[in-house]
Amino acid sequence: MKTFDHDGLLLAEYQGKLFEKSTELRCSTPVFLRRFLHSDLLKKMDLNDVASLSLDANEGIESIQNQFGESDYGKNKYSKSAMFWIGYIYRYLSYTRGVTTKFVMRLFPYKQLNDVYYSFHTQDPEWCVHSLLEMNGQNEDVFDNNLRLKAVISARGEY
Repeated sequence: MKTFDHDGLLLAEYQGKLFEKSTELRCSTPVFLRRFLHSDLLKKMDLNDVASLSLDANEGIESIQNQFGESDYGKNKYSKSAMFWIGYIYRYLSYTRGVTTKFVMRLFPYKQLNDVYYSFHTQDPEWCVHSLLEMNGQNEDVFDNNLRLKAVISARGEY
């Protein structure tokens, strides 16, 4: 596990602000999140390198809209505060556990995070991670690439 340092904090806050800013778009939250998940911006963010990003939420939204175009599809919008927290937690997990955001979003779907927002958003991020893992019947081993690889190999009978 990587220490959540100043760079991690900057990235988590940036992603939180980006998600929060997405509530001003005409498209629904699920549409924005799907676009974010497949964006070039996310590829850059998953490098967890502060120097390679502008850290301006408006530019981030513009980047996603330039890549996918504007949309007014969908009606379901999450609150600004929930979106900030969801973005922050996803980046916190990606940064501290050294995994991609796609992996984290598959492990903890955004609908689940929105459902737990009111009881989790005031808690320490590590408490949130452990509680989410417990809710999903997982433990920290799920973030260990070597253990996941061994599980795949052993399931094939090659290990």
